[in-house]
Amino acid sequence: MHCKTIGCLLAGLCACLALETSARAEGLVFPGTRPLGAGGAMRGYATGDAGPMLNPSGISLIRSYTVEGGYQYGRSLGSHDARISAVDSTSGFNLGGALFYTYHRDSPANLPAQTGHLVGGSLSFPFLDKIFLGANLKYVRFCDAASTTRSGFTFDAGLTVRPFPQIALGAVAYNLRDLDTQWAPRGYGGGLAVLPMPMLLLVFDTVWTKVQGDPGDHVLQFMGGGEFSLAAGAAVRAGGGRDGSSKNAYFSAGVTAFSAQLGAIDIGLRQDVSGEEKTTIVGVSLRLFVPST
Repeated sequence: MHCKTIGCLLAGLCACLALETSARAEGLVFPGTRPLGAGGAMRGYATGDAGPMLNPSGISLIRSYTVEGGYQYGRSLGSHDARISAVDSTSGFNLGGALFYTYHRDSPANLPAQTGHLVGGSLSFPFLDKIFLGANLKYVRFCDAASTTRSGFTFDAGLTVRPFPQIALGAVAYNLRDLDTQWAPRGYGGGLAVLPMPMLLLVFDTVWTKVQGDPGDHVLQFMGGGEFSLAAGAAVRAGGGRDGSSKNAYFSAGVTAFSAQLGAIDIGLRQDVSGEEKTTIVGVSLRLFVPST
C-alpha cells in the first residue's frame, strides 16, 4: 500500500480511539453499500471493501487500490454506521491488504444511545489464481447491556476457490476468538458467485450466527442478488433474502455511477417486506481509485 495513505488512516484511527469513552462494536452490521444492494451477499466475490467486511480472501480476486468511505442508516434502531477503508491488491504477486475503521451508534426510542468502534487490518494470499486465503485482525471496544466497557482483539479467516473464471466459492469464519458479546458474535458464512458474462455477477450466500447467552442457539440467514454493469459508467443491483434475527423477508436494490479513472458513488437500499416490525436500511459510499505505482 502507499505509505502516505496508510499513515493518514492510522493517525485518524488512533485519534478516533483516543476520543472514545464507553463503546461497543457491531462489526457485522455494516455489509458495505455494494453488498447491501445485492441482498447482503458477495462472500464468494468479496472484492474491494467487501473483502474485509465479508470475506478477506476476496481482496486478491482483482488488482485494485481503493480508498472508500461509507455511511449507513437503519431505521428500526436509529442506527448509524460510518466506515473508512483502504484496500490494495496491486503488488507484484497480487498479495492484498487493507486497513479499516467502523463507527456504530444505536439511538433506539426510549432507550440510551450506545456506540461502538472497530479497527482492523486484512491480508489475502493468492495461490495459482485458483485458491485465495485471507484473514482480518480486529480490535473492538464496546459497552454491554450493563454499561460496562469492554474491549479485545478477535479475528476472521476466509477462503475463496475459483476453479473457473466464471465461478467462485467462498467460505468465512467471523470472530474466531469469542469475545462473549452480541456485538462481535461468532459466525460462519458461505457464498457462491457466478459470472455468466463479464458485465453480470450473480451471488448467493448463507450465514450462521451464534446467539449470545445461549450456546445452543443460532440464527440462519439466506440472501442473494445480482449486479449488472452498464457500458455508460453505471451499474445496477437487486436482491433479497431472509433475516435470521428478525425472521423478516426483505428486498434490496442499488446503483453505482463510476469513472474508471477516478472512482465511484454507490447507493444501496434494503426494505423489509414481512414481519411485524419492518425496517429500512440505506447506505451510500464514495470510492476513489488510486493509480498503482
